[in-house]
Amino acid sequence: MYSHNYVDETLKNIFSDSGIVNVICSVYEQELTSLAIASLLNIDAEMINSHLKKLLDLKLVKKLRKENQEYYTLTSPKICDSILMLKDAINGIR
Repeated sequence: MYSHNYVDETLKNIFSDSGIVNVICSVYEQELTSLAIASLLNIDAEMINSHLKKLLDLKLVKKLRKENQEYYTLTSPKICDSILMLKDAINGIR
């Protein structure tokens, strides 16, 4: 089990930049290369790589190697589900 500080720090990192949330949800139940993510989100590949590094360090995304290419996917689809549920709850408050 993770410590309370780890969870707080992870949440802070996820929500510190909307680009990170977008990267998380772009690989929801699929495996994409960093270039595919950049193209999908229309974000600079360098920024995507920065986000992916942070997400890999947080163990929220994992890297797979297939056919000499690196693909990224979520370690758990619950991550994106939870983000979308939180967004929906906040939108319901307005």
